Formats: sequence, structure tokens, C-alpha cells
Amino acid sequence: MKLKLKWLFVVILSAILILLLNNWAKIQLIHPDFVAQSSPQPVQFPDKSVKLPPDSGYVNVKDFGAKGDGITDDTEALREVLGRNKQDKRGAIRSIYLPNGTYLVSNTLEWGDKKKDVRGESREGVIIKLKDNCQGFQDSKNPKKVLKIEFGHGGQNFFQNLHNVTVDIGQGNPGAIAVGFHTNNGGGVFNVAIRSSDRRKRGHTGLMMDMPWPGPGLIQNVSIDGFDTGIFIKHDQYSMTFEHILLTNQTKVGFLNSWNTVAIRDLKSINRVPVVINQGKMALMTLIDAQLTGGKPDSPAIINHGEGVLFARNIKTQGYKIAIDNQAGNKRQVKESKVDEFVSDSISSLFSSKQTSLGLPIEDPPNIPYGDPKTWVNVTEFGAKPNDKKDDGLAIQQAIDSGGETIYLPTGNYQSEQTIIIRGNVRRIFGLNARLVFNVPNKPGFILKDGKYDAVAVDIQGNYGNKSSYWVEHASKRTLLLGSGSYINTVPGGKVFIEDLVATPFVFDRQKVWVRQINTESYKDNPHIVNKGSDLWILGLKTEKDRTIIGTYEGGRTEVFGGLLYKNRERIGPAPAFICEDCQMSLVYRNKGKPYQTQILEKQNGVTKEFLTRDLPASNGRMPLYISY
Repeated sequence: MKLKLKWLFVVILSAILILLLNNWAKIQLIHPDFVAQSSPQPVQFPDKSVKLPPDSGYVNVKDFGAKGDGITDDTEALREVLGRNKQDKRGAIRSIYLPNGTYLVSNTLEWGDKKKDVRGESREGVIIKLKDNCQGFQDSKNPKKVLKIEFGHGGQNFFQNLHNVTVDIGQGNPGAIAVGFHTNNGGGVFNVAIRSSDRRKRGHTGLMMDMPWPGPGLIQNVSIDGFDTGIFIKHDQYSMTFEHILLTNQTKVGFLNSWNTVAIRDLKSINRVPVVINQGKMALMTLIDAQLTGGKPDSPAIINHGEGVLFARNIKTQGYKIAIDNQAGNKRQVKESKVDEFVSDSISSLFSSKQTSLGLPIEDPPNIPYGDPKTWVNVTEFGAKPNDKKDDGLAIQQAIDSGGETIYLPTGNYQSEQTIIIRGNVRRIFGLNARLVFNVPNKPGFILKDGKYDAVAVDIQGNYGNKSSYWVEHASKRTLLLGSGSYINTVPGGKVFIEDLVATPFVFDRQKVWVRQINTESYKDNPHIVNKGSDLWILGLKTEKDRTIIGTYEGGRTEVFGGLLYKNRERIGPAPAFICEDCQMSLVYRNKGKPYQTQILEKQNGVTKEFLTRDLPASNGRMPLYISY
């Protein structure tokens, strides 16, 4: 009897093994080149999620009937709150909060307005999940978006933001695009995980930007696991900036740029397929600090097609036989696994220079903790009232002087008739989709002075009608993290970190400055940005109007990685795009519209030279790399 049971066990076990092997063979026949690296890859950057207090001014989606239990279909509840705009009799909803939970959906969630700020309680805890085998998401030739963060005119879709969520397209949805994203002037996707839970990682695209005129905007701390394509962007106007991106398990390509101006830093990839494709006669890509692993020997890691312009620096590859397949410009293949610096076309200089970029040191902003929201100080506790069109300046100053470390403005519009001093215990003052207007002509809005902490963050959006000489006067050597407004420093020797900002003017006097995505537009300020003896590093620059963009003087050093100079009209008159007087520069950028006739006006040791538009080495106004030492 024992022998019979033993043989029966062996037969059953053998049948199970055969069944498993057959199923695995079927999978391999469907995707012969695909081997999942993990399921899913863990996110490799810190979770910067922040739980909002009840008085933040944000609408909780659960108040609209969303359950977040992973069982209930929350599509209609989420569509109602995300779709609300000013045309609705009940008014617009632009500040939206998702508590932790799994929000099951079965159709597209469309944004119904611009300037929406959608925040999850935490990236790992808030999951927007498409139902498995969902109707409408089956056809990869006719893909459909799960989140459609797109609204109205392609050049007027201002400041769309998504923070702290995971978007999961579930299983059996090969036609699903997880996030369709579009923003203008500023905004972005921050601290977000995008994934396919399908065992074969099926899905059309993780993050798609295919609406005309994307950007400028910032995609930061984003992971994408699975999909045919991880990130796709098209159209030559405007530009997008990417930093701290993790791509895993794509089946066709990790990042595909078609015609856009993109600046990318810290791209990590674990893929067998090509990681980066840059294509189109307007395409300009800057890629620095990339680690591209897991490749197949017969696939290049980076492909720059015949009309693309590519600048790449500090690229490390593993598994790929070819690191860079450059089919444009100097047409060559780079097979070394470590690439210190690569330029697809000729390098430009007016004076004798080294033929490499400056290589200024790059720093990430210091971590300034938000602290427990229960300890935050609300400016309304001191009398500030959003949207009443009355002076809130005194209340904001009293909140700062209350002894709290984190000061916040709930959603709404505020105004100040006085300059506000940042001092004492404050380490962060920020607006939750709040906007502040100063009425202090010829005076700064904020003045940052000495205080308890070495680093301070200021992030409150400005608005039309602001009247101040500068948004912030930096009157201290303390490090400043700035998320909005113009800038001048009166005390040299400090550090400044700027992220996703639209403003002018900026004056940096002997500072260390790091910028991620900046948009300058002005007829009045000339230059938009002044560098006097500072180290200025910019990842992602976009500009409009006809004034000089950056003037660098007195031994200053400026690096621009990825810029779109959109001179859409010439109202005041000709001006050089960049000025360099006894300075050092390295620039990668593109012209759009009516190009600056003088691209660079450079003066070294009393000798002045001009670099003209006709001297650009690449077509369609593109500068692969300009160097001045």
C-alpha cells in the first residue's frame, strides 16, 4: 500500500512539473526575448510622501464616495472630483487628496481643469489600480489611458501636478497607458511608481506625453516597471526635465524621445531592450549620470537616430555590446561600457578651450523634514484668510515668529502689503496649492535671514499682479531650497537649490546654485539670469521673449544641460542669447521660433567675439555643446 501511494505521488508530481514547463514554454513562445528582472522592481529612491492635515484645503476623494478598499469600483467617484472645473455650478476643485488605499478603476480618469494638484498620502500606500482584463484596454493598437492628466489648449495647461501615488494597470491589459501627462510652464510628476502587474509585464506605455506642446515641467523620483515603452514624449515644443528615473522590464524600449528637448539626469535601467531612443529632426537630448544594466549583447543601450542631437556624460552600461549607436552627426558606435562624455555632433568654441563640458560638481538638495503635521503652523490661525483680497502679510509673519518649524498656507490666494522675514525656528514655509501676491514695489517679498537651521525651504507659488523687486532676498549663508519666485542674494557664500520654477529675474553673486527645470520669460529683465562669480548648474531651461537669457561675469561658471530658447517674438530688439565676460560656460540647447542672431557674446581678457546663428553645428537651431574656458 505504501509503495502504491509513493508511485501515485511521483505521478502527480511529474504531471504538475510537465504542466508548469508547458505553460512556461508558451510564455517564452509569446515573448522569446523577454525575461522579467523582478516582479516588481523595488523603488530605489526615498519616499517623499507627506500626509496632509485636515485643514489643508484639499478635497478628500472619500468625501465623494471613493472607498479605496480594492474591491469597490471607484471610477465614477474619482472622475467626479478630478473632472470638476470652474464651469461646474459647484465650482472648480483643484486641490485633491487621496488617503492610503487601493482605488479600483475600470475607465479613464480625466483631469477637468488646469492647475490641479493631486496628492496621495504615500506613494506605497495609495494605489490607483486598473481592473484585470478590463474592457477597453485590450487593444495595443488602440491604446487607452488610465490617468489622463491633460486639459484644454496644449500651451495653456498650466501647473498640473501628481504626487505620491502608485498607478498599476493590473493584469491582462496590453492596451493600457498608465499615465498620459501634460503640463505647461511648470508642474510635473513627483514621487510616483508606475507598474504593470501582468506576469508578462504587458502594457502599452507607462508615462506618455503625446499631447502637442508638452512642458516645461519636471518628472522626478519616478519608477516604471513593465510596458512596451516606459516613457514616450513627442513634439518639438516645449521641453521636459527628468531626474531620478528607474526603468525596469520594458519589452521594446525604456525611454523614447521623438522631437522634444529633454534633459535627463540619474537614469537607472534594468532592461534587455534598448534603454534610450532619440529621434526626429528637432530632437535634442541631454543624458548625464546613467546606469544601464541587464542588456542583451545584440541591442545598443542608446540609439541616436539620423536627425537627433545627443549629449551624454558619465554613462555606465552592462550587458550591451554597444553603449551608444550614433547614427547622426559624426556617425559612430561607442562600445566601451563606461562613457565619460559623448557629443553626437561638432563641439563649438570661440576661444581656445578644452573639448569637454565644465563638469561642475552636482549636488542634490538637502533633506529638510516636514515633521509631524500635528506640529505644523497654519497661517490662518493668525488671521490670514484665503481669497478675501485683504492683507495677510502680518498673519504670515506672526506664524513664522510663532516658533514652529513648518509653516503652511492652505489652498487659496493670499496677498501681503509688507516684506516678510524668514527667521527663527522656521525650516520650511510652503503653500498647499496656494498662491501669494506681494504689493511691495521696489522691495523684496521675502528676506531670508539667519536662524536656527542651516537649510530652509520656501515654496509658495506667485501669481499675476505680484509687485516686488525679488520674490526672495537671500541675506544669509544658510542653504535655500526655492520652489517659486525670483531671487537675489546680498550675502555671498551660500547654496541655492531651485526646482520647477517660472520667474525672472535672478541674480547669483558668488553662490553655489543647482537648478532643476526653470522657465524664464521677460521683456523687462535683461539678462533673465545674472551669474556674478557663482557656480550655476542648470538641468532643463526653457525661456521666451527676446532678452538675454544668462549673463555670466567676474569668473562665474555656468553649465546648461538641455535648454529651449523660444524667441516667439522680438518686441524690444536684438540681444545675444548668452553673455560670457571672463567666465567659463558649457551649454547644450536648442532655438525655437525666431532664433537669436547672436547666440553667444563672449569677452575674454579684453577680446570680444560673437557666435552667430549661422555658426550652429547642428540643424534646426541646435547646439550640441558650446564650451568656454
